Amino acid sequence: MRTRMAVIGIAAILLLAGCSKNLSNSKHQSDNQGVMSQNQTVTIVEQTPLNTVDISKVSSFNKLRSSTEGLFRMGKNGRINAGLAKSYHMSKDAKTYTFKLRKDARWSNGQPITASDFVYSWRRSVKPATQSVNANLFSGIKNANRIRHSELPPKDLGVKALSKRELQVKLDHPIVYFETLLAYPLFAPQSPVAVHRYGAKYGTSADKQIYSGPFKLIKWHADSQSRTLVPNPYYWDKAHVYLNRLTITTTKSPAQNLKDFKAGKVAEIQLVGSQIPANKNDPSYVVRPFSMMRVISYNFNTTNRANKKLINNRNARLAISHAINRRKLINQALQNASLPPKGFVTAGLSKNSLNHSDFADQQEASSYVRGNNHLAVTEWHKAQHQLDIKTSTLTLSTADDPISQRVAQNVKMQLESHLHGLRVNIHAFSQSNIGKRVISGNYQLLLTGWGADYPDPLSFLQLMTNNSRHNYGHWYNAKYNRLVDTISNNQSTNTQQRWNEMLAAEKILTEQQGVTPLYQQADSYLTNPKLNGVVHNISGVLADYKSAYLVK
Repeated sequence: MRTRMAVIGIAAILLLAGCSKNLSNSKHQSDNQGVMSQNQTVTIVEQTPLNTVDISKVSSFNKLRSSTEGLFRMGKNGRINAGLAKSYHMSKDAKTYTFKLRKDARWSNGQPITASDFVYSWRRSVKPATQSVNANLFSGIKNANRIRHSELPPKDLGVKALSKRELQVKLDHPIVYFETLLAYPLFAPQSPVAVHRYGAKYGTSADKQIYSGPFKLIKWHADSQSRTLVPNPYYWDKAHVYLNRLTITTTKSPAQNLKDFKAGKVAEIQLVGSQIPANKNDPSYVVRPFSMMRVISYNFNTTNRANKKLINNRNARLAISHAINRRKLINQALQNASLPPKGFVTAGLSKNSLNHSDFADQQEASSYVRGNNHLAVTEWHKAQHQLDIKTSTLTLSTADDPISQRVAQNVKMQLESHLHGLRVNIHAFSQSNIGKRVISGNYQLLLTGWGADYPDPLSFLQLMTNNSRHNYGHWYNAKYNRLVDTISNNQSTNTQQRWNEMLAAEKILTEQQGVTPLYQQADSYLTNPKLNGVVHNISGVLADYKSAYLVK
């Protein structure tokens, strides 16, 4: 089931440069399992609620997968499908793109979507005052980084409306993954009329937003436990939207979820713990791997002085990593098909364009993310001696969902078993509260994760630079920063050099244990076999219900 998506090198881009591309919609054909049923109503269960539909401020774009659309849409196997752009042209130097929007591109209220709506949206997201947690993804678009650091005004961003339906984007340098990036909801348009009309309430409820995607929200408010979507009547490709209603609910409990699925009340649930082996032979059982790495994040600036010294001690971090047997963690806490890490970058994300080797397989510091009790004890003793301590108590913060709590308990057990004198306290918080604590830096150790926004190792590596908004623990390494900066601003056509630089950066991060990778997530589900047409990918928007349908 693993989808492998190759990274297209800059050299390949330059070979195609200067040409125009017309975009066709993905093919739609009847599934061979039968014809569509009359009842096209689907309910699925997610682990966490949606907190906002403000594109500039949402933390999980996967939750906007069906109500938001930009220039492109991510299709099956990472293929770029048509979105609001009908065609585009790329300059010879691969630094200027010109997009032509569809004449029938409209908001869910019937108003036209224009190139100016894209300009407004991108400027709003990159503007420091907006505090978008994903503004770093604009890096590479002309002047984006300088705007993010308040060195230039948002109007200097390299995006311009040439006419109502023609959008021009200028880059600081060629970006190998740019087309894929544009399929991400962050790069969708926003209506300045809607933003100004709703003010501080914009994006806080279903009726405080208008939608560019195949569905629109009709029932939802911030952090509510369910949301309901119906087809957008003005969507340009509404002929290929088949569901009459899509309801997404937040998990109640694993037992209740299973009961609801068996009763036919929901079409998909995620299995947890012992539910996984108990249901492996069910015809509805599926496993989906993601480019999501679950990690322990360290707060290098924690206000607790003793623990700050401990966290900033490399031997202590190495000991924590080596004390954790990842296979035991997966088998005991998850009981699913998740993968032990080979480094910080996930397997299956990208391949070397020359020899087609997986980046994860080439990561050189894999030994630092494997359990090794002997090393762990040695490193822990070194840390204790260097810091002149015998006992320590660290707090591990985690979200309060069942899976996160099971993982946290297993990590606590393994650390306390192998690192004599260490005690780990677990603090579980709601999704909204854990987010606030992370942003404010109010934690010592944090159980968290990072999912790739686009199929390139840089999606992971840029996370840990000192200017990344997601580097909440403030890990810093000057050589690492220089390498990632070079990779991010690479104007060379030497893709092998870029690849080697990414491997070198990843090696520094893993050897220093700036974060401690735990496992690459692969979740187990029960999915109604009659539910067809859902697009699943390993990175970016993981599941898209645009053309989902039920068969008889």
